[in-house]
Amino acid sequence: MVIEFQLKDKDDVLKLNKIATSYTFDIWVHSENQMFDAKTLIALYTLPFNQDLKLVIEEGVTPKALLKDMESFQN
Repeated sequence: MVIEFQLKDKDDVLKLNKIATSYTFDIWVHSENQMFDAKTLIALYTLPFNQDLKLVIEEGVTPKALLKDMESFQN
């Protein structure tokens, strides 16, 4: 599953990392030319602000709670 979102500022980076670490399954962030584990805080700081990003989770995971958690990142 893919969830499109944007990071507005450094506070969003911390919030995204906190969300990602609360789940047991892998969560990846894809930018135009990079891919990082959303649970790795230092890597998230290299992502661009105010640009389209994609949160990618493995198939077979029920994303209902994650979708709710990500609502504040959606445009």
